[in-house]
Amino acid sequence: MSSSRDDAMPTRLPLMRAVLERVPESCRRALYFETFYSVGSGTFVALFLLSLAALKTVLHGQAVHLMMLGAMFGGSSLLSPLVGYMAGRVPMRLLVIVPNLVTAVLLLAIALPVAGPMFFTCVVGSCFILRVFPRVGEMNMYRVLYPATHRGLAVGWLKAIAAISALFLTVAGTWWFDNHGTQYWVVYAYAACMLVMGSFCYSRIRIRENGAFGNGDRVSPWVAMRNGWKVFTADKRFVRYQKGFALAGFANHMGMAFIPEILRNADYIAATDRQVFVISAVMPAMLIMASSPFWGRFLDKIDPMSGRALFNLLQTFGYGMYCYGGVSRQIWPMYVGAAFHSISNGGGTINWSTGSLYFAKPENVSIYNSWHVGLTGIRGMIAPLCGWLLLAYFGLGPWMFAVCVVLSLAGSIYMYRLAQTDTGSVEQSHDRVVEGSASSGAG
Repeated sequence: MSSSRDDAMPTRLPLMRAVLERVPESCRRALYFETFYSVGSGTFVALFLLSLAALKTVLHGQAVHLMMLGAMFGGSSLLSPLVGYMAGRVPMRLLVIVPNLVTAVLLLAIALPVAGPMFFTCVVGSCFILRVFPRVGEMNMYRVLYPATHRGLAVGWLKAIAAISALFLTVAGTWWFDNHGTQYWVVYAYAACMLVMGSFCYSRIRIRENGAFGNGDRVSPWVAMRNGWKVFTADKRFVRYQKGFALAGFANHMGMAFIPEILRNADYIAATDRQVFVISAVMPAMLIMASSPFWGRFLDKIDPMSGRALFNLLQTFGYGMYCYGGVSRQIWPMYVGAAFHSISNGGGTINWSTGSLYFAKPENVSIYNSWHVGLTGIRGMIAPLCGWLLLAYFGLGPWMFAVCVVLSLAGSIYMYRLAQTDTGSVEQSHDRVVEGSASSGAG
């Protein structure tokens, strides 16, 4: 029997075909189209660091603009519990597609003849806020599109593709700002076009399961959030997982934004612009891209607590080298630290995206992911402020990274101990029960 044209398309791309052949046939179409979606979404991933650069160099923004953009970027995840409320009313696929299209329109608004860093900050910051819905929606869709046995592989591949796209825009965007600063809007127009392309590809994904993300009870958003909070806190195992996640997660949010500050500050390293760019942007994009496929396969074989324990340990080494480089005023430890930190983030991103699915019953997937991302938003708002206080107000300088080391190591130890008492995946247990019931019925 001949295959459809859509199913034949992947054979023209040898690398993609090799990946598709490693996942069940039932999810190959989804992985194929989500690969191209990841090209579009990956461009948006690169915009945060590029936007900070544009504010600093092209638009001559002040600290207040950088602070606002950082808060809107990190704090946008606070809205994620609303996804759980909307899950029973709006198809999850639309929660991915529509906000991406609105974000694309907003990005095009940067080309308007309205000068000033405040307008730029508000537009780009609003895009970060809108993108919380696709971010959680993608995580929820992983549960429906990919089986637990191959989910890490699929998500690892998707994250690698997104990282390649982000790396391209990071390098090309920096070159464009350096040579065509007054036309900085071109970078954002390109990102908008890529989001539209990605949304079209996502619309081609077929959904095999209905009613997977919630029931459609007609309650207010606040009641839905309160009910979701009760479900979340009732799962003590997931709450313990979130506590361990918060330790190293807080450290990462606290320290990551200030790596360029330590690099550029004449009192510490006084790195060149090129060194700052390579360490804080290019190396992370390259190593996340390179390590994501390996980490995806690795995470399919272990529980998320063990994976997070390893990533937290790598993060500990990374911030330790950052601290040593800043205190000793040497540049080479910063390169080593960036390598450890970036490889850790390569696996940590996949673990962050899929870890909640290990604990959630099918009907609670949206609730678990929403609160998981929401707690990330709280850390994303508070941790950078704490980092600034340690760095500037208390004058710790690079010793601030030592605090990150302690928190990261504590998170690694906590997760390792949590893994020793783990009782297994709720999702796989549920699937086995369903299969057993089907077998009994057939008998």
